[in-house]
Amino acid sequence: MKTENKELINKIFSDSKIVDYAHFINSCLYDKQFGYYNNSSISRDFITSPITHESFGKIFCKQLQEVWDYYQNPRQFVIVEVGGNEGKLKKDILESASRNKKFFNSIVYLNIDRIYGDDLLNVDFKSNYGCIISNEFFDALPFNRFIKLEGEIKKLFIEFKEDNLTEINKKVENFNFLNKEIISKIPDGSKIEIIENIDLICAKLSSFFNNCIMITIDYGFNDWNKLFFKNPNGFVRCYSKHSMNKNILENVGNKDITCDVNFNLLNKYLSMSGFIEIGNTSQEKFLIKNGFKKLFDEAPENEKRGLISLVNPEGLGGFNVYFHEKPDLKFQPTCLQN
Repeated sequence: MKTENKELINKIFSDSKIVDYAHFINSCLYDKQFGYYNNSSISRDFITSPITHESFGKIFCKQLQEVWDYYQNPRQFVIVEVGGNEGKLKKDILESASRNKKFFNSIVYLNIDRIYGDDLLNVDFKSNYGCIISNEFFDALPFNRFIKLEGEIKKLFIEFKEDNLTEINKKVENFNFLNKEIISKIPDGSKIEIIENIDLICAKLSSFFNNCIMITIDYGFNDWNKLFFKNPNGFVRCYSKHSMNKNILENVGNKDITCDVNFNLLNKYLSMSGFIEIGNTSQEKFLIKNGFKKLFDEAPENEKRGLISLVNPEGLGGFNVYFHEKPDLKFQPTCLQN
């Protein structure tokens, strides 16, 4: 075990020598003393769209104004951004919105993020009209891991024994995240990631509004077939010093840990919480249909590379963009229309 990780590992296993993955990942990323996101000496291994170029925020503002118009320009329009980090997207959206005085004056903007000590599940408020922005939120949440062995789904745990971290499994009594037909098609030996408290998170987001549009941008998959190929490492990604591997149990506390979002599963729990799926597209198409070309043409030459990164289908441009509505009043965003 590396010396610099011992304090964090001892802290994680202070109450029990066996913990689940969600507990382990949560500590690795967010521990106030040793967590990856709270360690200022670590250079970050991820680039988000708002950081890449301010045009992302400008286009998002245009999309939000379309939602505001759909609700017939309410006096109060609440924007809830979950996982907005230090507020770069918020800043760019509000700066762009300020050009329309009536729209700007209607906005109440809430950026809910753990870096401010926010616990989403403990946030309580209610508004009539608004929009939820989830930009790379779900992929950053702690998750538990499961494995199919001899036809059964078992939950994976991490054991700290004799100064080593090892993976063990225990039988799951009620695994209701996936139905029996899907489970039957998953090969033995495959690992599956499930976001911790996915049901509670979706229910909490739904509780904020009587009427809202939710826009989710993230990387992941929406094809169940992805689970039907043997995948002994699951859909985990660990990033450190701009390299990627799938071993969560090494270099503890010094790397980002994430996993691909299973959008079919996310849609299931959003639906159970009252959100109706409107449709989805790619970030590339979302930006282009919302006026990306004009912004690109007007941008200085030294900024064009950043702009191209936003629509690169092999990177940020390949992210999924999902629209959900509560209740189902038939909102049709321009970017989903032919």
